[in-house]
Amino acid sequence: MAVKIATYRALAAGPTLTVLGAVHGNERCGAQAIHRLIDEIDKGAIALERGTLQLVPVTNPKAYEKGVRFVERNLNRFLFPKEDKKFYEDRLDPIVCDVLDRTGVLLDLHSYTSQGGAFIFLGPHNAEEFAFATALGIPDFVYGWSEAFGSGDKESKESQGTTEYARSKGALAVTLECGNHLNADAPDIGYRGILRALGHLEMIDPRSLAALGAQPPTGGRRCVKMKSVYRRDAGAEFAKPWKHFDPVAKNEPMAKLAGGETLSAPDDGFIVLPKASAGPGEEWFFFGTGTTLPS
Repeated sequence: MAVKIATYRALAAGPTLTVLGAVHGNERCGAQAIHRLIDEIDKGAIALERGTLQLVPVTNPKAYEKGVRFVERNLNRFLFPKEDKKFYEDRLDPIVCDVLDRTGVLLDLHSYTSQGGAFIFLGPHNAEEFAFATALGIPDFVYGWSEAFGSGDKESKESQGTTEYARSKGALAVTLECGNHLNADAPDIGYRGILRALGHLEMIDPRSLAALGAQPPTGGRRCVKMKSVYRRDAGAEFAKPWKHFDPVAKNEPMAKLAGGETLSAPDDGFIVLPKASAGPGEEWFFFGTGTTLPS
């Protein structure tokens, strides 16, 4: 089983943009968006004017074939080349990392389990990266992933996924979460996000975005800083059927543990990426607080 990497090089020099899909095999929208773009480029409907475009529609082929998040290890955690390859995903690491080593800008397309719309994961504040993220036309942002997930342990690579690895190599990198896995518009959101990225980087004529249906919308923005990750204990249940970005008040019950203890919100904030199907020990949900955009 091979990983397909479609590379387009324009005659004029420019940035290198990489777009990944299906890093998680049950997240189909990114693959659909990228396959659509490949078809549009190949038939001449979209012309790459400068730079290099690397497209990986299905980053985890076996998981994609099985329709599962991953086969043996989450490819978007502990992402780095390993000498001792214990798991199937360990053999994908050097392929993915090699692509990212040659990347100037990364757009990673994902979807998620809970109900909700599109949002963008930001990294540590970087004005150039933030300008790229805002050009994608999505009004909701989440940041602080590594700090919340890693619990302050800078030596751990548990939270290192595609964007963290790319940033460690000097690239700009964002994750576009296109909404729930089954949202009918998720592939379109991913496709328009790629076009807006290409327009922002002037790899295609930015004036063509309106004709392609990818002109960024206008409107307000919301931003949430992730504070903590909660892993599910056996028998624990949500206090209500949370959706992504649901507001929660300080001391409001978020969940009830098997022993009857209530897990309450530490502050006014938001529930981020709740996953009712999480198993014991797995990431269950994140808590974050509303902020102004990182500055």
